[in-house]
Amino acid sequence: MKNLVLILLAMLSLISCDDDFATGSESQPVASADTLHMGTILAGNSSPTYQLKLYNPNGKELKLSSIVLRNAPVSGFRMNVDGMNGSSFTNSDLLRIASGDSLFVFVEATFLPEGKGIQHHLDYVDVSCNGKTTTVVLDAVSKEVRKLQGYVVTANEVWDMASEIQVFDSLVIAQGAVLTLSDSTTLYLHDKANIVVYGALKAQGTIDRPVTIRGDRTDNMFDNLPYDNLPSQWGSLYLKRQSHGNSFEYANIRGMSDGIWIESQADFANCRIKNSDGNLVTAVDAQTRFENCELSNAAGSVLDIIGGESEVVHCTLANYNFASAITQEALRLSNRDTLRNAAIPLKRCEFVNTIIWGRKFCPDIRLDYHRPEQGDSIFSYRFDHCLIHADGTDDEQFVSTLWNIDPGFLLIDDKNYAYDFHLTDESAAKGAGSEETTTRHRLDIDGKLRQSPPTIGCYE
Repeated sequence: MKNLVLILLAMLSLISCDDDFATGSESQPVASADTLHMGTILAGNSSPTYQLKLYNPNGKELKLSSIVLRNAPVSGFRMNVDGMNGSSFTNSDLLRIASGDSLFVFVEATFLPEGKGIQHHLDYVDVSCNGKTTTVVLDAVSKEVRKLQGYVVTANEVWDMASEIQVFDSLVIAQGAVLTLSDSTTLYLHDKANIVVYGALKAQGTIDRPVTIRGDRTDNMFDNLPYDNLPSQWGSLYLKRQSHGNSFEYANIRGMSDGIWIESQADFANCRIKNSDGNLVTAVDAQTRFENCELSNAAGSVLDIIGGESEVVHCTLANYNFASAITQEALRLSNRDTLRNAAIPLKRCEFVNTIIWGRKFCPDIRLDYHRPEQGDSIFSYRFDHCLIHADGTDDEQFVSTLWNIDPGFLLIDDKNYAYDFHLTDESAAKGAGSEETTTRHRLDIDGKLRQSPPTIGCYE
């Protein structure tokens, strides 16, 4: 009799336990995505961690039978369930989801180089519950790149067209050596990696096949914000005093921690340079020329010129930095290097047909003249047919200026971190440039024929 009572109690306990769970075949978890898109991953690199959520919409607790990564041994994907690594989970205590609650599955991937260029990778997470299986597809692409660690260029090198190279630690070009980046070459700089030039760096892109220098993260911070559109993805580009012959034609350079530092000479034509957590471009006692360039978005100045000689023609300097507070005017001209406490004459600095505009400062130009203890230091500058975010009047240094008139950029979308510095048809900059530049600069940065008189800025 006693044994019969125990058996009945056990059966009632089992029935009671079953009543606590949703057991019908229609009771299933809902996955946060049918397909988990993991983007492009550089071969040999671990991907970021992606999250898959299994939600229980049922009125009772769900007990999953299993979660299995179908091709784990060979696919290159990895899985973690509730803090535990593995490829197959059947523990009933782990796989319980309370009503209205979720279970998190984390997925990563590493794809080894196989000499096949770009490859498409798939695997599947199978979630079994109450006799049915829900499958989530894992989808990624791997791209093979050449990897360099602390590489030093000691003799002239030409990196072939369409080369893709990942740089760790640093890329150094020794004095006397020239590194030429052929069109459509892409350099992926790892976190804190620098390019240091003592010799010469030449980027020879074309309008359809630009050279690109960027960070090596290929995923997104948010759905609408790729890491490639953020600053501080790599270190800086340093053109040291010993270097000479530096030239950049159709180059896209972005995502730096402290921008481009020029201590010697550099020519930039048809370049797009953007997103720095310090100054975007700093030129110290240098000889620089910028033609048809867009310089945009920095926590410091977009262009900081300290002494030397510079010419800026048909450029757009725009600062709508969103990643951190803007701390300086878009443009600063100075005749003193405060880091070295040294006076540096600003011998010649000319801006022609150029837009200088930002969201924070008005005026967005700082003329930072320092008088030496004895005599005067050269501080020579001139703005000709420029649109400037400042109130002012023309004089010998400012000729035919559009003062404090919004340039009418095509898109300023802070919510989606999207900026397009082309100009609307109603822009005051349209047809307001000096005609003297049209012979030498017939085409804008997009290859569009300039009108006469031309539009101010890099976009016609």
